[in-house]
Amino acid sequence: MQINVESVNSIKKKLNFEIPADKVSAEVDKAYAEIRKHAAIKGFRKGKVPMGLIEKHYGEKMAEDVVKNLISDTYFKAVAEHGIEAVAYPVIENEPLKKGEAFKYSATVEVFPKVELKEYLDLEVQKEKLELDAAVVDARLKEMQERMAQLAPAPEGHAAKLGDFVTFDFKGSMDGVPFEGGAAEDFQLELGSGRFIPGFEEQMVGLTAGAATTITVTFPEGYGSAELAGKPAQFEIVVKEIKSKELPELNDDFAKEFGEEFETLDLLKAKLAEMNQAQEEARIAGDLRERVFRALVQKNDLEVPEAMVDRQVQMMLDNTKQRLASQRMSLEMMGMTDDTYKAQFRGVAKDQVKGSLIVEAVADKEGVQVTEEEFEAQLEQISAQSGQPIEKVEQLYKTNERAKESLMAQMREDKAVQFIIERAKVTEVPKAEIAENK
Repeated sequence: MQINVESVNSIKKKLNFEIPADKVSAEVDKAYAEIRKHAAIKGFRKGKVPMGLIEKHYGEKMAEDVVKNLISDTYFKAVAEHGIEAVAYPVIENEPLKKGEAFKYSATVEVFPKVELKEYLDLEVQKEKLELDAAVVDARLKEMQERMAQLAPAPEGHAAKLGDFVTFDFKGSMDGVPFEGGAAEDFQLELGSGRFIPGFEEQMVGLTAGAATTITVTFPEGYGSAELAGKPAQFEIVVKEIKSKELPELNDDFAKEFGEEFETLDLLKAKLAEMNQAQEEARIAGDLRERVFRALVQKNDLEVPEAMVDRQVQMMLDNTKQRLASQRMSLEMMGMTDDTYKAQFRGVAKDQVKGSLIVEAVADKEGVQVTEEEFEAQLEQISAQSGQPIEKVEQLYKTNERAKESLMAQMREDKAVQFIIERAKVTEVPKAEIAENK
């Protein structure tokens, strides 16, 4: 068998194969023999069908099976023998299979790039200065207060306002014709929540229980239903009931609702301030990491396989969907689809892949390793953050080799990034200024 390997570019190789005619003929005979065992042709018993009929009726299946077997038997061996680190399945191009003739095919595959480190020490990067705002704690308290609010029927004659919960019937139509999904009874809506079409909730402000009116709105251009998108509609509504929120007082009793450790409101505020500081520190650290990655890419740019970018942007999409779901939101509510998200953030994903590869090269060059003690400490941290018993966390990472390797790889990258940051020229800058230079 002849194999020729050519470099298409720094991240792509093409393997050209020529399999001898005798090997092809042997595989063809073998495939027909296997097909003959199970072939069902009227008038013949299984295993007794003449080979001429087998070739006539099963020629395409034979060719498909043989091509698949020949490629499987030769491609993976060649990749291993030539030390090719493929990042995805290859693109196969082949000539038609003919018994008695050599079979030729090519496999074009993306490979891990070789990183040539140029500059990674003494990088000049900006870091956002930690500036805590007391208003954030007040806002968080307000959210907690809102969640503990009780709904009470509004007094007679009460005019609905933003924040009120209104129960009403509605019937939607376009040019007098009702549309599917445009009607409901006893529907409850919090005015100002943004759950309805833009402009709908605002027109309900000022209505009283028993009021009947018609609201006219225009569906957004990007609305889920193409039949309604961008078109005006009328909704006949009848207000049945209005309930207002009764907020609990912010006092020590309020604080105690969130745990025995909060005997006073001041203790609860102190905990919220501590959590806010931890979140801000984590956000700033994440932002600094991104800036280090960008600086590394600027100094050590390289080509990266599209398959790796595809995987990264898919992971980003999955994480975004999970985060939105935890907030009872969706990608569609943000005016995006899977495809538009991937298109918008593909550049970010590509830089992240580049940054990770460069950091890995730094870790290799500097001999950065994760010790067993550091691994054990990380498991303890995961246990504390997730609230899971340490035994359960250890079982996951010590019995699942892939999970352990993934965690160790992430820890090694984090350690290498920290190595780079400690040797970088980091300048702290106020948030307003750093945003301009991002």
